[in-house]
Amino acid sequence: MAEDRAPSEAIVICTRNRPGELRRTLMSIAEHPPSQDAVLVVVDASDPQARAQNRQTIDPPRPSIPCAYWPYGDTPSSSRQRNYALERLPESIEIVHFLDDDVTVHADYFEALSVVLRTESDVGGVGGIVLEPSTDAPSARSERLQSLFFLSCAEDGHVLPSGSATSAQQSIPNDTSSRRNTEWLNGCSSYRRSLLNRHRFDEALTGSSMLEDLDLSYRIHRRARLVVEPEARLTHRRSARNRLDAEQYNRVLAVHRRWFVEKHFDGVAPRLAYWWSLVGRLLAITASSAPHRTAARRGLLRGLRTVLTRSHPLLSDCPPHTGSASGPS
Repeated sequence: MAEDRAPSEAIVICTRNRPGELRRTLMSIAEHPPSQDAVLVVVDASDPQARAQNRQTIDPPRPSIPCAYWPYGDTPSSSRQRNYALERLPESIEIVHFLDDDVTVHADYFEALSVVLRTESDVGGVGGIVLEPSTDAPSARSERLQSLFFLSCAEDGHVLPSGSATSAQQSIPNDTSSRRNTEWLNGCSSYRRSLLNRHRFDEALTGSSMLEDLDLSYRIHRRARLVVEPEARLTHRRSARNRLDAEQYNRVLAVHRRWFVEKHFDGVAPRLAYWWSLVGRLLAITASSAPHRTAARRGLLRGLRTVLTRSHPLLSDCPPHTGSASGPS
């Protein structure tokens, strides 16, 4: 970056106790840096040992762009760490690229996303294709059942009233389509800074902040177009560290989806869709042959009990639906 030019783009990575994964992510950015003047920011909520390793990785910086290391000492939270970065970025920043700490960016990733935001004024956010570890495609019968229980639908990038959503950022074999609209974007996406000044990540979410990407992007979707750019690609390596087990995941998901529905939808129908989707999820888990089936079912039932008793801060403090909630800033 030229010394006399202020950065116009920022790459924000929030991390916790994944020094090896973070190093690989930074190396991929060094191989495929953005062409615009940019700064990379790492917001680190790691424990002392991992924090020392991260400092060693960043100083001297591996990426071929300026890299700032910002330790985060408050309650670990992806949402709060991202807001922490947004509050401290230089005023010159116009575009913010959010990345997880366990991804590998492909060639021209940042350029493809930047072009969209710099040439299409009605677009507020853009994401690329996310390549995941291979999984078996669901059967036609499974897809029909998911649709019946409002867990999925045939439309990509759609947010259902049950709190479930379908992705528009998955890789499709032999797909030659151009940019496509979506109602939401995952956590590895890019936004106009001007929109992020009005819409922040909800700081009521702590820890892994499940659904924070859905919540933020769905709010922005009501104000500006969201699109997926197939030319931008990254691989999500899915680190096993700091991930919820089957019981924790299903308990948290039940609570957070209820929170999302109450925050974004009015009326009785979305509430019924939410409960109906839990029935479908319980049936799917019960019929599964996965080794963690028992733990997953136990977690879902515990989540159900939490929702019924509203014994969770997200539900006891959930604001009434306003249609444009921006979350704490």
